[in-house]
Amino acid sequence: MPVFNYDEAYSKPGLYWGRKPNSLCLETITLDSAVNRAHRRAIDLGCGEGRDLIQFAKYGYESVGVDISMPGLKKAEAWAEEEGLVIRTLRSDLIDYRLSEEFDIIYSSGTLTYLPQYVRHDVFSNYKHFTRPGGLNAFNVFVEKPFLATPPDWGIDEHFYISGELLTYYWDWEIVRFEETIFDCNSGGVPHKHAMDVMIARRI
Repeated sequence: MPVFNYDEAYSKPGLYWGRKPNSLCLETITLDSAVNRAHRRAIDLGCGEGRDLIQFAKYGYESVGVDISMPGLKKAEAWAEEEGLVIRTLRSDLIDYRLSEEFDIIYSSGTLTYLPQYVRHDVFSNYKHFTRPGGLNAFNVFVEKPFLATPPDWGIDEHFYISGELLTYYWDWEIVRFEETIFDCNSGGVPHKHAMDVMIARRI
């Protein structure tokens, strides 16, 4: 199967993913705001063109976005400048990227699928280690179901999770929310279904 070309998609006019933030982003901000903490910091792993990264910045977070696509990061930077916001961007794939500074929110929507199974324990251990006490890790991941066909735009560099796998990496944290959903999608222009696990976990 072909690898989706994000550089090509993000180089076109407009915003491929639009300007509306993901509901997981908004929920995570609401949950984190209940904790009284100064100088909040958030990182968006696989931030693309910045729709969630910009939202964190709007809510006063020192916001960092990581993505492999330079055109995507450039669009995020331009968007932040347009809004009068300050963000920091880093170009890296998620397989090799490791945190070296603490955050209140470590967030990723739809991009942890690029982590092959053999690196996940190390990667999630790193995320946990660099989360401040009381902070949140909020992720959604695509899960494999034998009764669902592989999505038509699924690339050779993408890797399914199994149901509940995220919970195994966070067994020692408070699980604030966990949900598995099946939803319709039209990405790639062909209607299909995805199964997705959504998890928000808090470091105690």
